[in-house]
Amino acid sequence: MNDPAACRHLRTQLIAKDSDAEYVECLDCGAILEAAERPEPPSGFDESLSDA
Repeated sequence: MNDPAACRHLRTQLIAKDSDAEYVECLDCGAILEAAERPEPPSGFDESLSDA
């Protein structure tokens, strides 16, 4: 998969970090993203701790 628009960027590696931001590279499509832009992967749990 080399299309950054279609990639979900699930496999990333940290490439740069400063006091304001972190930058990651997607290992699947090669896109460089600010870590805050990356969608959070689903945790697989739909319950909160208050439901425990």
